[in-house]
Amino acid sequence: MKQSFLNSEFFIFSCLCISVIRIYLEVINFKFAKLPMTKKMGVNGEKFHKMGFYFCAGYIILFAPTFLFR
Repeated sequence: MKQSFLNSEFFIFSCLCISVIRIYLEVINFKFAKLPMTKKMGVNGEKFHKMGFYFCAGYIILFAPTFLFR
């Protein structure tokens, strides 16, 4: 049976690293509102970045335990 790229350990590890970096930027109080794309989005940009934070936290909660306990 052929394994999909989305199920590979390298892809899961890469997404976990990106999620950790995203949460780190939130912890050090990085100003996402000052990014050029966020300025063009207006008020919805802040909601967009907050939703990204929730997705990253959820990804870590769901996939980190299974990746670490192998």
